[in-house]
Amino acid sequence: MQKLICTLFLLACLITTTAAQSEINETIGEIAALTATHLHITGDPVTPAGHHDIAVVIGDAPIYDLRTGFPVCVSFMVEGMSARVAYDNAKNAVAIWLNCDYEDSAVFTVVVSGNIRYEYDHCTFLSADGKYRVTLSPETVIIDPYYGELSHADILPGQEFFVWVDMITASHPSLVYPDKVVVIRDW
Repeated sequence: MQKLICTLFLLACLITTTAAQSEINETIGEIAALTATHLHITGDPVTPAGHHDIAVVIGDAPIYDLRTGFPVCVSFMVEGMSARVAYDNAKNAVAIWLNCDYEDSAVFTVVVSGNIRYEYDHCTFLSADGKYRVTLSPETVIIDPYYGELSHADILPGQEFFVWVDMITASHPSLVYPDKVVVIRDW
């Protein structure tokens, strides 16, 4: 009986440790230092448990250039470049996004709420924070760096996008008709 209890206790500890390691945090800022295997970024945490200053193991993490929305290699990164990195509790990078400059007023992030209306050739959704009503028309380029170009029917609640627009209305919520969106988080 004691062996069974010990085995169950060890199994519970293993499950708890595995669950804790699966938490994903994010930081956005500038690349402070870079090697072939590690990325050191200083900036602001995006998630509550994120760090202002963190070094992560690059490993096999996908790296994307947000100006194009396409994957790039480690050699594309340079010190001083703006970056956003998602990482687990063991400080292994999950995904790295480059050239995410927030100073450009025409580029911002939006998280899709559960309020999505699908039409024949477009979809409209309210952002999770309620600030934007986004319409993805047939002319909107929708890129998922993992899967390539998507259609409006592939948009799901919880997805986070970088959004490029020429104009945003002053209404509340602001009406947004993006030229391009890139999926930056879909987990």
